[in-house]
Amino acid sequence: MKRKLKDDFSQTINDTVYEWFIAQRTKNIPISVSVLQEYARKVAEELGDKIIFRNKMTEEKSDEWKRLNISKGKCSFSQERIWIDEQIRESLIKNSEDLYNYNRVIVYQIEDGFLSIKRFRQSINILLDKHEIFRTSLDYDADQHCLQQTINHTSNDLYSYELTYVDINDIEKVNNIIYNEQISKYFDLNKGKIFRCHLLKENAQDKNHLVKNDYILLIYHHSAIDQYSIYLFLKELTESYRNGKLNKDDKYQLRYIDYSQYERQFNLTNCEEFWQDLFSDYNFNSRLKIPYDHTLNNISTGSYYSFNIDKSLIRQIFRYKNKININLFRIFLTTFYIYLFKLTQQTDLSITGYTPNRFRDELNHIIGPLENIIIYRFELDPHQSFNQLIKQIDKLCSNIKENAFYPYQQLVAYARKFSSLQYPFSQVSVRLNIEDDQWNLDPNNNLFLKQIYLTNHQLFPRDNKLTPIDLTLNIIANLEKQTLSFYFDYSNKLFEQETIQTLALRYEKLLKHLFDVSSNFDLDDEPIYKLAIILPHEERLMHNININND
Repeated sequence: MKRKLKDDFSQTINDTVYEWFIAQRTKNIPISVSVLQEYARKVAEELGDKIIFRNKMTEEKSDEWKRLNISKGKCSFSQERIWIDEQIRESLIKNSEDLYNYNRVIVYQIEDGFLSIKRFRQSINILLDKHEIFRTSLDYDADQHCLQQTINHTSNDLYSYELTYVDINDIEKVNNIIYNEQISKYFDLNKGKIFRCHLLKENAQDKNHLVKNDYILLIYHHSAIDQYSIYLFLKELTESYRNGKLNKDDKYQLRYIDYSQYERQFNLTNCEEFWQDLFSDYNFNSRLKIPYDHTLNNISTGSYYSFNIDKSLIRQIFRYKNKININLFRIFLTTFYIYLFKLTQQTDLSITGYTPNRFRDELNHIIGPLENIIIYRFELDPHQSFNQLIKQIDKLCSNIKENAFYPYQQLVAYARKFSSLQYPFSQVSVRLNIEDDQWNLDPNNNLFLKQIYLTNHQLFPRDNKLTPIDLTLNIIANLEKQTLSFYFDYSNKLFEQETIQTLALRYEKLLKHLFDVSSNFDLDDEPIYKLAIILPHEERLMHNININND
């Protein structure tokens, strides 16, 4: 086995040096033996470093992470990023009482069955008692010059709770209640108050149960939760409601504060080199020529615009996913690269993305903000086919995944060395959320709830939240039902809604050109520059112009 690894190592070096030598000869550059030997030595060092780094990460990931006997310690990189970001946003919010930020509201409505309010509240207490992140305060330590997290003692007021009697059919009133939760100031990071539950009930006579059409509002501060944590929260809340207790297996007892300390011990040298190499020739002052309607130099208020595509087109996308065995995010990232190229005619593209950052089994049971922000930089070749491109994006994503724990704020700091832009990665992003819109809380009592998505629900419009990214493509996928829905999260100080509507239609046109059964575009052979985002009325206009010119 060792002999084979050695042979593979040597062969890789030989192949790399040979390719470089041929490239130099093609350019008519003379190469001496000493130069060739020096290049081979550098290749061996770089390849060796990569192997050492992978081995080191394998060792770090295999070493057991144990629960630490601490109640105070340095915050995680994610907590640090969120805390700093919040300070910036709070300064903006002070100038406008109409802005809101950093309360995440998850809304469920009972479809069938009834819910015991007492049992539900007890279930929440059990869950919050287990996960100390819900009583963890964040505060800057001037002596240590760092942000510290402190686990506070268990108390009877772990979270804020409210029950409101309301006419469920009064949509405007329900909407106002939800909106007020998004902008409320119930939370206090310095005291670890970061969760709230608000029940909306119509029948005032039965004070003990929620019934059909009543609402459950779960409100979190972003310092306590990320997308995967919400899944864990609902999973454990379901277990607690059904059984009156939670699994307390020791292997699940690593806490968020423990992870934060282990994270700080990572050697990021090789990871840093990966990111610096990815951006080595990147122009950080470049801007995508997106069709903005206005200009702005700061974080803006934002709006949502939801749109859907044909069910038949969705089926074709899932068939393509299964055919080439690739995840949905990489498919949509590839389509978004093409979309931006067609929109701007630029080929060097950077798209902001998000990673769960749960690279060890122990982390899959921790509620807390582990999610990291990463940048997918790629130089697109318009002459490639779609299938050639998606293979490259697949490889890019795999390489980035190995280095996805590199703190986003450090990447931004690196970018600012070469850029005058305050927010170098603030133009476009793409996000895929895998969700189940139905919550089976208690099957024995036929208790089912449906999620109300505020981002794409016409009854609950939103247009005054802060958004740090100019334009974000969001995809909500239900893998079991094989459904997809889309929405653009956009800066309403930069874009008019009419422009966003057009952008949505153009993206839908691209998806149809790629995947629709009626499309004759060859994914294997045709170059991607032949793909079109021109809308039907524009095609008719161009056709008429050509006829008149003839």
